[in-house]
Amino acid sequence: MMKKRLSILLVVALMAVLVTACGGNQEGKVEKDSKNKQEVAKEVSEQDKYGGVFQGRVKADPPTLDPAMATDTTSSRVIRNIFDGLVQFDKDLNVIPAIAKSWNISEDSLVWTFNLRKGVKFHNGREVKADDFVYTFTRILNSKTKSPRTWLFEGVKGAKEFMEGKADKVTGLKVLDDYTFQVTLAEPFTPFLSVLAMENAYVVPREEVEKYGEEFAQYPVGAGPFKFVEWKHDDKVVLEKNEDYYVEGRPYLDKVVYRIIPEGSSAFAEYEQGNVYQNVDDDLPAGQITRIMDPNGDFAVDFKSIPRLGTFYIGFNTQKEPFNNKKVRQAINYAVNRKVLAAVVMNGVVKPANGILPPTMPGYNPDLEGYEYNLEKAKKLLAEAGYKDGLPGQFELAYNTDKKNQRIVEAIQSNLKQIGVNVRLINMDWGTYIKKVDNGETQMYRLAWIADYPDPDNFLYVLFHSKNAGPGGNGAFYKNSEVDQMLDKARSMKPGKDRIALYQKIEKQIVEDAPWIPVYYYTAPILVKPFVNNYVFTAQSALPLTNVWIDPNHR
Repeated sequence: MMKKRLSILLVVALMAVLVTACGGNQEGKVEKDSKNKQEVAKEVSEQDKYGGVFQGRVKADPPTLDPAMATDTTSSRVIRNIFDGLVQFDKDLNVIPAIAKSWNISEDSLVWTFNLRKGVKFHNGREVKADDFVYTFTRILNSKTKSPRTWLFEGVKGAKEFMEGKADKVTGLKVLDDYTFQVTLAEPFTPFLSVLAMENAYVVPREEVEKYGEEFAQYPVGAGPFKFVEWKHDDKVVLEKNEDYYVEGRPYLDKVVYRIIPEGSSAFAEYEQGNVYQNVDDDLPAGQITRIMDPNGDFAVDFKSIPRLGTFYIGFNTQKEPFNNKKVRQAINYAVNRKVLAAVVMNGVVKPANGILPPTMPGYNPDLEGYEYNLEKAKKLLAEAGYKDGLPGQFELAYNTDKKNQRIVEAIQSNLKQIGVNVRLINMDWGTYIKKVDNGETQMYRLAWIADYPDPDNFLYVLFHSKNAGPGGNGAFYKNSEVDQMLDKARSMKPGKDRIALYQKIEKQIVEDAPWIPVYYYTAPILVKPFVNNYVFTAQSALPLTNVWIDPNHR
């Protein structure tokens, strides 16, 4: 037992040194290679930046390529390159103009008026007009679409009446002229502009949606930097440059190929061989981490570690016995050794989670206690819940197929066995898995949330408001009327310390109710080939590949 504890401490110490080295001043090889890269970039003319194929990787077959239907990071990464919206995020997650060149907000924060650029075209050649945004947003709210993202626009004036079939249009969505689009909200909503930067709000052409119907997800047509070419399921998605793109003409790249490689070790091997140019899916092989993070090693220039707006968690279906008992959920939380999971299973590249909101999110509370690893407390709470000998029977912990996910759920399975909770692990492909979670067909399940926009509303309202039970994001089917009321209030408050204080109160209550086991906060270890320029991975996700270019000698 002593040897095991000592080995864990040594691993933690080693990884801490490596992480510090990675984030600190790097000398030798990394400094030299960085200078070489900057010198090459200076020598390449603007014209020579054009051309080449970006070989990307995603870890699962995208469930959809329809912006109205996307709820996952895999789909979103591809969608962001095909479609475009009124506004977008920059590298620092500020909201900047996109198809809307400017906008005005009324004094009462209810009326938002957007002035569109002229000459922006869909991939079918038709110009984007204000009416296309009315159609796009109305389509999301239309019950026939069955979009899981209706919550994004439920605050628009008239949305409720339209969704209930009491009106044939949404009164808060108006065309003032071909290039002026206006949205009126029923009540103030502080992060509305950030919502419009989400890929779900990206504009779609009515004629193409009506042409393909539900198959539009398979044949997407947008106004983004790249056109859709081909989707071979479980193999690859292929895009090509949009010659008519409105942002300074076409993107630099001729083509983008997203290869679908589910397994991290296989993806890393492909990266080493130069067959893919990025590996950004948080599943670098455990046995390679020390080598990858060596500041003077082969990957010194390739590697970066970026804190993310994300939390990895195990959810309980709070409507199913015995997980409808708060003390059972709390007991299981105390039984999970997050520190060892982060240090050993995740090789020290992530931070153990005390709560819901990650450290990079406004409103993060560093003083939130959360659940320590304490088996005695866990057993005591189980006994108080009526299970002094542990939970009878066996319980399902579902997860999507992935080696990293498997390592984590196996460790949690071992933790829970110590308090008499027997867990059976179920793994499946992502598309099937997410439907299982959305339909409430789980007992326990593994998921992670990477913020759609940098505001605590996007975590706490989306994932815990009872309105969003199931496909809306609340896979735990968590219901607390007091929390609902506080969430409704917070999203309409003016920015400032009072709003942040309310979100911290909400988070504290949710953590006490324990619908989740927050496991760790994301830090994205990413690899990008040195000959790939302008690839930007934010605290949220990869930006579109619009400005990415490949050194001519590596095409």
